Amino acid sequence: MQLVYIASRSLNRPFSPFYVSRRLLNTFVDLRAQQRFNELSKVPDIRILHWDDEYLVIDKPFDLRIDGDTERHTVQSALYHHYPTLPKPLRHIHQLDHATSGCYCIALTAPAAAVGCIAFSKRRVHKTYLAMLRGWMAEDRYVVEQPIAEVASNRFRMCIGSEDKPGKNAKTEIEVYRRGFFDPLSFMSTPPSLINSSETSPAVPNLSISLSRSIPVTLVRLNPITGRRHQLRLHSQYLNHPIVGDWHYEKEIMDYTDTFRMMLHAQRIVIPLDGGCGKKQRRRNKELKIEKLEGKVLDVGTEDPFIGLVTVDKR
Repeated sequence: MQLVYIASRSLNRPFSPFYVSRRLLNTFVDLRAQQRFNELSKVPDIRILHWDDEYLVIDKPFDLRIDGDTERHTVQSALYHHYPTLPKPLRHIHQLDHATSGCYCIALTAPAAAVGCIAFSKRRVHKTYLAMLRGWMAEDRYVVEQPIAEVASNRFRMCIGSEDKPGKNAKTEIEVYRRGFFDPLSFMSTPPSLINSSETSPAVPNLSISLSRSIPVTLVRLNPITGRRHQLRLHSQYLNHPIVGDWHYEKEIMDYTDTFRMMLHAQRIVIPLDGGCGKKQRRRNKELKIEKLEGKVLDVGTEDPFIGLVTVDKR
């Protein structure tokens, strides 16, 4: 008889390579299952940017869905975990992609949701996004007017419109505010929460940048005049400067940048809360008992999460 030790358990049985392999495999599967459970059970932190009786504005983490039937936590489930007194249901008046971070507004009452939805439907909401794009853009300002169409064979993607698929009109204003280098490998093991985002700090504090493996990038502000799905991602790709880390659209025209996130962030949102100022809408506001919102503007912003990731070439 031979004594075999596997996973701290003694087995008084004859040695069998098959048996040992099976036990090792089971132990590995158990460890992976435990790791998966820990990932799913961890509730993501949600930073509150604004909270009053009508609206809640959060800084949505990247790679987190808003809601839906999923085994992972969502914005909604995380908010109810951290703030159980929040009203039910939460009323989502706009959307952010799963991979996009930044300002996300939630209405806490039905009347507030109505006012917010009117502002979005009438295109009176001003949104500013920040993005890190591949390559150095030649100009400092761009205006892209290209229609956005659905891809019939893939519900997760959109495309620039064509004669066969005209799509819907879309317009984006783009302004460059920095050109430099980004080293994707330097940040793969660095928790994003530890990455300095202050504009007054050094470009990349306490991190070593290897210019030999860095890629040229451009930091831009994007103002979507329309609000089509994947509009900013497609309009950036249309200029041959896709968003760094965009799995769907970067790899279509160049090598995919394997880094810790897609570099798109909703930095500011401005929502007029007057419902449109017309007589009919003011009468509607009175019926909904939300006259106190008239003349108010919800203006909320965040820090720049990308400024500390880009360094200037000092060679």
